[in-house]
Amino acid sequence: MPAIVRQTLSRKLARDLLQDIALSDNEYYIGISKSDAFNEADTVIDPVDSPFDEREFRHGLQSIKKVEGASFVAKRVNWVSGNEYSGWDDTTASDIVEPWTPWYVMNDAKEVYLCLETGLAVDGTPKQSIIEPNYGLLGIEDYWLPFETADGYVWKYLFSLRPENIYQYLSSNHIPVQKAELDMPTGDSIEDLQTKVRDEAIGGQILRATILDAGTGHTIPPTITIHGDGTGAVAVAEIDTETGTITKIKMTNYGSGYTHASFEIVGGTTSGSARPVVTSQEGLGFDPIDDLKTSSVLTNIKPDGDVGGTFITLNTFRQMGLIKNPLESDGTPYTGTSTKTLPSITLENTSPFESGKIVTGSISGAKAYVNQSIDKVVFYHQNESTGFKEFRDDEALVQAGQVLDGDIDTISPVNGINRFSGEVLYIESRHRIRRDPEQQEDIKIVITV
Repeated sequence: MPAIVRQTLSRKLARDLLQDIALSDNEYYIGISKSDAFNEADTVIDPVDSPFDEREFRHGLQSIKKVEGASFVAKRVNWVSGNEYSGWDDTTASDIVEPWTPWYVMNDAKEVYLCLETGLAVDGTPKQSIIEPNYGLLGIEDYWLPFETADGYVWKYLFSLRPENIYQYLSSNHIPVQKAELDMPTGDSIEDLQTKVRDEAIGGQILRATILDAGTGHTIPPTITIHGDGTGAVAVAEIDTETGTITKIKMTNYGSGYTHASFEIVGGTTSGSARPVVTSQEGLGFDPIDDLKTSSVLTNIKPDGDVGGTFITLNTFRQMGLIKNPLESDGTPYTGTSTKTLPSITLENTSPFESGKIVTGSISGAKAYVNQSIDKVVFYHQNESTGFKEFRDDEALVQAGQVLDGDIDTISPVNGINRFSGEVLYIESRHRIRRDPEQQEDIKIVITV
């Protein structure tokens, strides 16, 4: 039987995840993994939600770092002159459903606006947006109210990004989204703006009409009567006298308190029909998370260089994941900030081995990928491609195809954490990413529930 998980549940689960990361006693970490190639061509392979893929991620896990921040995010849409934007619609479920025409934008001032109505030409065809929504530049004092620009687009300001959110959460693909504070903030003008928008939100408004049948024989605009359980909504029709059809139904008053409504159109040879677009009972602006229809949560870390020796530089990774509540090797909860997680071998002399290549035990025949050589220590990992034979402390390591070897002194199969502890909640595969000692990376994981 056809069924759906409603966005109501998706957003609840996303809110629960965000709250768990931010407020609970649980510890969340982002880890990087897989220095070895996916295949001979090193083409990215999509991870599969299977025990096998989880094990492979854990085998190659190099380092973890505690999540530094988390936020709701929506798909990033920059306002661009000449693009077409659709009006917010009560039939659209999510910001990720395709095909997808944006109903919101972020302008150059990092302000987010909802498009309530697309500009229309005289014949009813959509126009391109050529005037950037920006209440300040346009001289609009009542910024919390919808406003129309000269190109016919109607916009509603939602919120402005705070500098700290721009730094931590804004990316090329996502915009951070947050609900306004319950009480009027003090000393933060950006939050004040959003709180005012929330306080002025009006529930159950009729934003516009979606024309289903343009009718025929209209020589004068037909009469529009609105039926429903709210009050105050008023609409007028515009027609194309050459074709005798309705080109637009414009709301001159959005009204309030509607949970359902219908348009009665009187006039013409055939009157036509239209469907009203009705907002929630909280109203647009009350909660931008609902307005932007998102259930995506972004978590991030910003590893700087080798992060105090806990992250490997001059090597690569191809996977990253979100891990909850990893454990120390003795079974106690790990609560540190960051750690290297690979097994290691200490040699009797300085390691000559190159990262990214395989070493082989001279007696055991065990194989492993070298992730890093530091002085006498070799950090390595094994996986399905190398097999899991154990190295012996009485043998030498040899790097294939080269005259490079070193005698093993000690073996440490567990470092930092038990890599097979905790819950792996998310795995993402990427093209090879090379880490450099001088770079600060911004690793973002977006989970859409």
